[in-house]
Amino acid sequence: MYFSNVYNIMIGSPSDIQEEVTTAINVINRWNYINSRSTNIALIPLHWSFSSYPTSIAPPQKSINKQLVEQSDLMIAIFGTKIGTPTDTEISGTVEEIKEHIKAGNDVMLFFKLSSEDITSIEPQQLQKIKDFKASIKDNVLWCDFTNNDDFKQKLYDKIQLYINNNWKDSQTVSRVIYAPSDQLQLSDEEKQRLIDWTNESNAESVSFSFNRGYLYRLGYKQYEVNEGRENAEWEDFFKRLKKANFIELERYNKDGRPIYKLTKAAYDYVDELQK
Repeated sequence: MYFSNVYNIMIGSPSDIQEEVTTAINVINRWNYINSRSTNIALIPLHWSFSSYPTSIAPPQKSINKQLVEQSDLMIAIFGTKIGTPTDTEISGTVEEIKEHIKAGNDVMLFFKLSSEDITSIEPQQLQKIKDFKASIKDNVLWCDFTNNDDFKQKLYDKIQLYINNNWKDSQTVSRVIYAPSDQLQLSDEEKQRLIDWTNESNAESVSFSFNRGYLYRLGYKQYEVNEGRENAEWEDFFKRLKKANFIELERYNKDGRPIYKLTKAAYDYVDELQK
């Protein structure tokens, strides 16, 4: 058992940046797996797709600001060839999130992708807005350019490590919550068997689908059909606990926008201990 200082890291980007969002989440989870126990620091990735909930209290962007921005300790903002959709106060939702972070006294890591796309597929107005935005912040912000997803992955890991070394490494203040390590993971006997079966599959991915009668969860090649709302909620909680213990990491999203998770080495180690 160990305790950690926990820091929430929000990932923000316009809609043209999707692969890099998944990469950022995976980089954060990889950092946790390698460093969390030795540093007593845990990083929690936040993204509107899985960290926000539906509400009618405020407009969408204001709700995201309330639910994510105000809970975040650091923001990773990623831009490609689009600035994004305007809000009622800023040129895009991502820009508004950046300014709200800075207003709250929190840091923002800015990454810009150097586009290699066919020029005919780029919207000139959006690209110009990116250039104008960079020009407006060049005297106040240090950003990082990257060329492709592999380049981004390596640079982001390095920059996160540097940031932690300079800002959080010697912190004695626990931020918000106590990190729950894998040895405190609570699984029912049925869930343990489900995880064991999954690790015995050659396919380490999980996929879920919704259909008229309910939901279908596939762990590896084994399928589980869920017809009741309560049972579906229990499945979602199962994935949430696995993610919190770093047993799974987000691989990508399917065409319906549902997450596809992949088992980590920690899950296999956990199962090995169960079967001793």
